[in-house]
Amino acid sequence: MGTEKTPVLWTTGPPGAGKSTTAWGLYTRVGEAGGNVAYVDIDQLGLIGPPPGGGDASHAIKAANLLRVLEILRRRGARQLVVSGVVDPENGVERDFEGRDFDLTLVRLTCDRDELRSRFLDRGSPAAALPDLFAVADAYDRTGFGEAMDTTGQRAEETVDALFRRCAVEDGPVRPPDAVETLPGPVTVVTGPTAVGKSTAAFGALRDLWARELPVAYVDLAQFGFVSPGPDPAVEAANLAAVWHGYREAGAKRLLVVAREFLPEHRRVFDEVTVVHLDADETTLTERVRRRAEGESALLAGDELRGAPPGVRDRVAARAIAEAALTRRAGGDRVVLDTSGQEPAETAAALLAVLDQ
Repeated sequence: MGTEKTPVLWTTGPPGAGKSTTAWGLYTRVGEAGGNVAYVDIDQLGLIGPPPGGGDASHAIKAANLLRVLEILRRRGARQLVVSGVVDPENGVERDFEGRDFDLTLVRLTCDRDELRSRFLDRGSPAAALPDLFAVADAYDRTGFGEAMDTTGQRAEETVDALFRRCAVEDGPVRPPDAVETLPGPVTVVTGPTAVGKSTAAFGALRDLWARELPVAYVDLAQFGFVSPGPDPAVEAANLAAVWHGYREAGAKRLLVVAREFLPEHRRVFDEVTVVHLDADETTLTERVRRRAEGESALLAGDELRGAPPGVRDRVAARAIAEAALTRRAGGDRVVLDTSGQEPAETAAALLAVLDQ
């Protein structure tokens, strides 16, 4: 790629401003138009606890991991990189990109306080968190970093349209990532069919480990693979290795990974892996698909179920049931937890018991 810098369009703002929705819309639009593009949610790159040193340290961990991941994606051939997520409200992120092969455009999404309140509450966030929300919004406005974009009264599609014109829609060769160096564990990988409750159970167990002051990091592998053209397990593995390297530098002693499938490319990243597979019967999987479609889970990029109509739910449930049946036949070296009929807290407790062994 020579000395040409790779454009990075980063949407930021307070919770509820629309940064993730906008960035995902841009990634999707550029990919559909034939562009070689990748998307990263920086908030997925700082899931380490107990929080080491407060907010400043957290921002530093995210920024360092982000640059590692963006470099992998740039070398793969991405002609447009899209990032979303919070930035250091006092310092921004521009200085982190100085002297690097990226051309950063930082867009700070804003809206009036009434609309921000409405968006925040409509996504299921608690009203008790509103004072903290407005404090973050005030800090962003006071610092004034990036380019402010007022989205008051705009639909998400309109915001995406406005920023899409600033994206590079270019194809180009896809290059394989560099070979990944094997890293030490211990690493526990939680697998299972769609909507079985992997993320909910893993994050529940993670919070308990953090409460014990154990330095554990967390990765949702699906969030590391947003590349078009794709999918690309080799890129997921390279990003996984890069972020685990960053977490280890920050003091993490253990990694918890959630993955629908943990492929040989992923396994080669680590020298010590325990796989815990969550299973469930047809009735339970169908019910969990319904719950996720109705918003009973964290909203993550690429979630095919959030707000999905009944027809889509039925197709996803059928796929999940087929995945579960196929995995049962496959067997393998893993711990299997039958979560049929369980509430999320019960599954988290069962997973935690395995982690404690």
